[in-house]
Amino acid sequence: MSAYPTMDQYNDAVQHPQTAFGDAVLKKAKIATNGMGLPIALGGGFALTYTAMAQGRKFAIRCFHKEAKGLEARYGHVDKGLRTAGGSYFVGFEYQPTGILVNGRRYPIVKMDWVEGDTLGSFLEDNYADKGRIERLRLQFIDVERFLRSKRLAHGDLQNGNVLVKSGLKLIDYDGIYVPTMATGQGAELGHKHFQHPKRSAADFGPDMDRFSFIVIDLSLRAIAHDPKLFSKYSNGENIILTANDFIDPGNSAAFADLEAVPALARDTTNLASICAAPVKGIPTLEDFLAARNIPAAAIIIRTPTEARAGKKEAAYVGAYEVVDATSFALLAKQVGNRIELVGKVTKVHAAKTKYSKPYCFVFFDNARQSVKLNIWSDGLAKLPDAPSQAWVGMWLSVQGLVDPAYTGRYGTSLSITITSNSQIRKITETEARHRLRSPSSSGSKVTDNRHLLEGLGAPSRPSSSRSPGRTSTVPPPTRSPIPPQSRNQAVLNTIRQSTGSSSQSTTPRPHRPARQPKAKIPWGWIIFGAVALYAIIRALG
Repeated sequence: MSAYPTMDQYNDAVQHPQTAFGDAVLKKAKIATNGMGLPIALGGGFALTYTAMAQGRKFAIRCFHKEAKGLEARYGHVDKGLRTAGGSYFVGFEYQPTGILVNGRRYPIVKMDWVEGDTLGSFLEDNYADKGRIERLRLQFIDVERFLRSKRLAHGDLQNGNVLVKSGLKLIDYDGIYVPTMATGQGAELGHKHFQHPKRSAADFGPDMDRFSFIVIDLSLRAIAHDPKLFSKYSNGENIILTANDFIDPGNSAAFADLEAVPALARDTTNLASICAAPVKGIPTLEDFLAARNIPAAAIIIRTPTEARAGKKEAAYVGAYEVVDATSFALLAKQVGNRIELVGKVTKVHAAKTKYSKPYCFVFFDNARQSVKLNIWSDGLAKLPDAPSQAWVGMWLSVQGLVDPAYTGRYGTSLSITITSNSQIRKITETEARHRLRSPSSSGSKVTDNRHLLEGLGAPSRPSSSRSPGRTSTVPPPTRSPIPPQSRNQAVLNTIRQSTGSSSQSTTPRPHRPARQPKAKIPWGWIIFGAVALYAIIRALG
């Protein structure tokens, strides 16, 4: 676990830019907030990203909340390597090793220029049926691949959220990037599962680690250009067409079967199946793949979906992120600041307007005072083709997003995911929901002990003297801080502590009853002695 601040601590800090930031420009920044006035944080592998406006410019501020070995040295290499490479595919950034003050200590940030454009995922959602745009996008990816290969660079995590599409392509999130001055085989992350070879490991860190991603993107875009319905059928918001499950077993993949059924894609689909079964070192370049050169000799027979269902037991679900049961407040509390897949059945939909008359909607998965919900503010509602309504009650949803810190309001204490894109929400069947909750990465079993809840929210449980690793013990409290010392999350913890006994086995708060004090013993001996002495004194004076 890391020694970095938690999400709620960063949220508190960035609300006071004058004291939080060391950068003269960021001191005057205005941080983007949601309908409750709280900072909007976007999630990445190692960092939370905040949007800031300052001096008429827009910036992305990346604050690290997970340990990344040799972070400062890594960004030094990245800065020099990208400047040397040139090109137009990267965003200007500045690594600041002491950029932000949190609880009396300074931590690193990356200040990045903001680039307008749609993420690859959003672009595909809006344009998948436009063959011309999809074909132009594919050619742009070919250009990016050729450029990176010529400079011996690799991004390490090409996926829907890390590519911006406008007139050209921009690559963002440089935590896992490789530049020629770095040592190979020492990767800090493994990339998005739906775009990576199933056998990729940290040892594969180097100039060739984007090969599989470029092949998957290219084949997927060609498939969409041929038949846009393939995108509608297989996209889940985090992929294009293929997923990690397909890469693990392409022979029994319905998506591979559909792609192979297209004559223009049959050869390359079969070759990709062979690549999935071969070692990572056997992945060819995109150029060789398109020419059918250097394809690993691993013959894979792709069966039709009907044949696959008849001959094989249902495969375990492999999602892009950890799967969490939406009915478990305690388990979700452990994921604050992380990007997850939330699976649950809608129990209530509340639509209203803010004090500024902007519409918003809360979608609940539990009607308890400690609940799990989706926050959909006006900008998020504008992205949805159909706004949530009472018709959603009883529906099962799969939701992917960053878990916000706990918030206490009129509906009690809630943990939530904020929806900013249509691609985050998928309606699924109850059968599929239960299949996902049984996945190897699922946190589906309920925990009803409040000690787990407290640890998940970043505080030591009672009566144990141990601390939740990486949450509070590694960040010493400041002796004097200009930032308000108590976060909203800590206020929630105080409320929970005041209403929860240390031996409670229920997530429902119970009134705290003070321990009964033993009755004091009356010292009769001393009282009698005093009375006799007083009587003797009175007699003597009389």
